[in-house]
Amino acid sequence: MSEEVIHVLQHYRHDLMNRLQVVQGYLSMGKTEKAEEKLYEVLNFYNEERKLMSLNVPAFMLWILEFNSNFENFRLTYKIHAEYKNVHISDSILVEQCREIMEFCIKELDPLVLYQVFLELKEVPNKPIMKVVLFINGDKEMDGLVIEEMKNKFVNKEIDIDRTIDGLIIGFSVPCQ
Repeated sequence: MSEEVIHVLQHYRHDLMNRLQVVQGYLSMGKTEKAEEKLYEVLNFYNEERKLMSLNVPAFMLWILEFNSNFENFRLTYKIHAEYKNVHISDSILVEQCREIMEFCIKELDPLVLYQVFLELKEVPNKPIMKVVLFINGDKEMDGLVIEEMKNKFVNKEIDIDRTIDGLIIGFSVPCQ
């Protein structure tokens, strides 16, 4: 486990240094507007991470932090629309559902296509649940059969799956406190 944490920290540090070097590069070229834009992106990224940390889902957070390293042709970004919600009771559910979804995607989707995965966690007003939505974009010609197979695989898991113009939208809910 400690080796895994060190590995994540190394990637994390590398990513942070890359982001800061881009800002520094724009500043050195006198492109202050671009530097400000990139700095704003960095601050937004870490603000989203702060919101993710506040949900108290350590295993899920680790899964998110390792995502881009673990999946060759999938790139993840995320947005948290909730703060100060405790989702700890659903930590393992979040990881398991997302792992199953991604395992299916790896097996069924084109390995030569780069898919953009956008994950949203949304607070449901007046209910003790969080809605999890994954938008998987990148293949405008996604086979309808793949979507039907996915629906059949997850029929008993209360996972909603729909086709979009350029990919999939997958949603499920988890309890929170």
